[in-house]
Amino acid sequence: MKEKWTTPRTVIEEFTPNEYVAVCWGVCCDVDLANQYEKDNKPYWSWKTWWELGCSHDNEHCGAIGNQVIKDANNDGKAESMIETGTNGLGDLPCTLHGISIGNVKVDDYIYWTTSASDGRVWHHRGTVVATVPNRPNAS
Repeated sequence: MKEKWTTPRTVIEEFTPNEYVAVCWGVCCDVDLANQYEKDNKPYWSWKTWWELGCSHDNEHCGAIGNQVIKDANNDGKAESMIETGTNGLGDLPCTLHGISIGNVKVDDYIYWTTSASDGRVWHHRGTVVATVPNRPNAS
């Protein structure tokens, strides 16, 4: 067996993450405030309040910080949308933010969003944005 001498060389491997998310915040619905809104307001097309139509909030669902999920559909590190998961049988519901673009949301913002079911019900949510890893803003 004959060995061949090769010149030593350095090979640099570039790290490429398979998923990149630069959004490091979460939000949960203030269920008491949201339930009061549903009890006090009616859609323009109904004599019943949202509450009477079946729109209620609880800590197990929209009140849980892990149930609002931020999506980076383009894999560019920027949030494009938010969905609510864990909806008690309704599947994943898209969240519509009001008064602010999801790309501009930051920790300590008070945001308002709605979710809608296919049967026409609309839930009105409000909550304060919190850091998912306090003291480490870029540790998603």
